[in-house]
Amino acid sequence: MRLKPSFGWKLNEQGFSPIHLALQNNQHNLVRRLVEINKDLVRVKGREGVTPLHFVCQSGDDNENITLLIDLLEACPGSIEDVNMKNETALHISLINGNLRAFQILVGWVRSIVREDAYSLERSILNWKDSDGNTILHIATLNANQQAVDFLMKRVNINAKNLENRTALDLAEALALPTIKKTLLKAKAKRGAAVDDNFNREDKLKFNSLLSLLLIRADRNRRQVSEQQRNALMVVATLIVTAIYQTVLSPPGGLTQGGSDNGPNSNNLVNATSSLNSTAVGTSVLSDNVFATITMLNYVTLLLAITMITGLMPTTKSSIVVSIPLVMFFISYIVSAAVIWPSQSRAKIWF
Repeated sequence: MRLKPSFGWKLNEQGFSPIHLALQNNQHNLVRRLVEINKDLVRVKGREGVTPLHFVCQSGDDNENITLLIDLLEACPGSIEDVNMKNETALHISLINGNLRAFQILVGWVRSIVREDAYSLERSILNWKDSDGNTILHIATLNANQQAVDFLMKRVNINAKNLENRTALDLAEALALPTIKKTLLKAKAKRGAAVDDNFNREDKLKFNSLLSLLLIRADRNRRQVSEQQRNALMVVATLIVTAIYQTVLSPPGGLTQGGSDNGPNSNNLVNATSSLNSTAVGTSVLSDNVFATITMLNYVTLLLAITMITGLMPTTKSSIVVSIPLVMFFISYIVSAAVIWPSQSRAKIWF
C-alpha cells in the first residue's frame, strides 16, 4: 500500500479488491489498517458493485461486525451514498439480509449527518429506490420485518410506489401481513391506485403557480451571488434596517415632552411644543404631512431591506426561523410609528 497505493483499488479475477478479501477472511484489523492509509477504500466497488460497507451490512449483527461498520462510516461518511449493481444502498442490503441492528445504525447515521445538504441527503437516502423501484419501506414489508416498518414510520415517504405501481400498503395486503397493514393504515398510508405521482410531477413542471415561479427566480438569483457579495449585501441591508429603526426611536425634531410645574420656563415649554401640531405627550413634533411622508418612505425602505436579507439567506429551515423575527420586527416598526404619529386620529386611518 505504501509503495503502490493504486494496488488497493485493483480487483482480482474474481472481482475482489484487497479490502474485500480481508473482509471475507474476517481480518478486521487489516481492514482498519488499509482504511487508515486510504479512507476512500471504503468506497471501492468489487463484483456486482459491492463496497466494503455493503459487505459488512450483509455479514451479520455480532458486536465485532457492528463495530467495524461504525468504524467504516466514521472513516468515510460518503460511503453511505454508494449503491451496488442493483441500485441498492447499504440500507437495502442490511434489510434484505435481516441485519436489523446494522439497519438501525445506518438510519441513525443518515439522520445525524451535519453538512450543507444534510436534509436533502437524508430524504434522498431514506427514500432511495433500487432497480425494481423498491424503497427500504418496500423491502421491510416484503421481508415481513415489523420492527423495521415501525422504525421507518414518520421517517420515509410511506406512499412511494415501485415499478409495479405498488406502495408498501399494497404489498402488505398482497402478502397477508395484517400487523404491518394496520401500522401503515394508522400512518395514513395509501394504495398505489390512490397515489398519482405523475400528476403532481406534471403539475409542478407546468409552473401553474405564480408563487412557484417567484420562488424559482429567487433561488436562481441567490445562487448567482458569490459568498463575498452575499456578505457585503447582508451588511448593507442590516445597516439600512438599523438606521431606519432609529427614526422611530429618535424621530426628526424629537417627541413632545410632558410639561413641568417646576421652573420659570415650564409654561413656555408646554406652549412651544403644543404649537408644533402635537396633541399628546410622546408624539412627534412634526406636522402630519411631513411625518406621513417620512414614515411611508421608511416603510418601503425597511420592507426592501428585510426582503433583501431574507432573499440572501440560504434555503434551510434555520432561514425560516430567522425570517419570523424579521417579520415581527417590521410589525413592531409599524406599531411604533403609529404610537408617535402626531395626530392619533389620523394614525388610526393609516393603521
